Amino acid sequence: MLLTPHAVADCLADAPLPWLGGLRASEFLRDYWQKKPLLVRNAFPDLAHLLEPKELLELAETEDVESRVIVEDGAEPWEMREGPFHPTVWRKLSQRKWTALVQAVDHYLPPLADLLDHFAFVPEWRIDDVMVSYAVPGGSVGAHFDQYDVFLLQGPGQRRWQLGEQCNDDTPRLEHAQLRLIADMPVTFDETLGPGDLLYVPPGLGHFGVAQTECLTYSVGFRAPSLGHILEQVVDAVLLERGTEQLYSDAGRALPMHPSELGLSDVATLATTLQSWLQQPLLFPTALAPFLSEAKYDDYEPEGEPCTLADLRAALSDGIDLLRDPASRWLWEPQTQTFWRNGAVVTVPDAVKPYLPQLLTGRRQLAAYLAQLPEAVLNWLAEDISAGYWLPVEGAPSAGDAVGTGSR
Repeated sequence: MLLTPHAVADCLADAPLPWLGGLRASEFLRDYWQKKPLLVRNAFPDLAHLLEPKELLELAETEDVESRVIVEDGAEPWEMREGPFHPTVWRKLSQRKWTALVQAVDHYLPPLADLLDHFAFVPEWRIDDVMVSYAVPGGSVGAHFDQYDVFLLQGPGQRRWQLGEQCNDDTPRLEHAQLRLIADMPVTFDETLGPGDLLYVPPGLGHFGVAQTECLTYSVGFRAPSLGHILEQVVDAVLLERGTEQLYSDAGRALPMHPSELGLSDVATLATTLQSWLQQPLLFPTALAPFLSEAKYDDYEPEGEPCTLADLRAALSDGIDLLRDPASRWLWEPQTQTFWRNGAVVTVPDAVKPYLPQLLTGRRQLAAYLAQLPEAVLNWLAEDISAGYWLPVEGAPSAGDAVGTGSR
């Protein structure tokens, strides 16, 4: 179990966080987030025992699971193969210099959703998923850079990490169709991570991880929607509300300096008019909520099992917690009191609405809290369980069971 008691509450209360080496969330966001790396030893010791390599490779063999294998000395340098893979592929590979990567493992391994709650100092819509990689000695994906933030958490085994400098589209790269491999990376950081260690890498920073032993590495990745895509969503929302028929007007305009000019005064009037269309308090959340709450995979449909109110009460009395479906994206819009899930508005009964903010605080809701809720709320939850949006899971550890004792 990876849940640190009160992880979400500690993040939001700006308490010292052991998994950030004792930093408060505000200190991390001020000094490190998107600025510089952070190494924390023993941040998540339980990761050493959470997942076995065999389990990860079985996921890589599964249809509809996004997976890759990168072989440094394959048919071509840094050969990349895409899954699903046949079970015989693993024994055909050499004992050195290859890595298997499985995306969105948190969708299939519920305890990893508990892990994500330790990063509640960043909104959920900014978090992408947990990728897990298995590597044999020497295994790597090469020196590269990403365009998003990532927390690299070491499971069993050891991996050596070297960090370089900030990169961009002008950084010299090796020829490769799929990987952003850096041609030459000056080393500014060189440390070997062991079980439970954490390394934060900001976007654009070159990094190079090489397995020193057989190992598993967990990568908590973040989303960064393109500004162009955001603008498209906002413009579409404006046009949907106002239409395309309203015409430009310029009553009281001044005499132009030249009949062919596009004068500064005209440009200013056009800009002011368009800005007035965008300056609506509820426009941006209403426009962005649908696409920010879309599931990671377009074709995803949750699958549940029938659950009655009696079934739920019995499970709660047995200490069963509820975990929000990790493959669904959940978004609460406080300005309009609207709940979005997988790109659509969720109709919530009036009796449930006062409890919704708490139900969406953290991915796991404890049995002790749920058992005290009114019948109307439990009925709604039972329906959501039947639809696959909540998962009954083994109860969380007691408040005295600490998980992280990390130090910088």
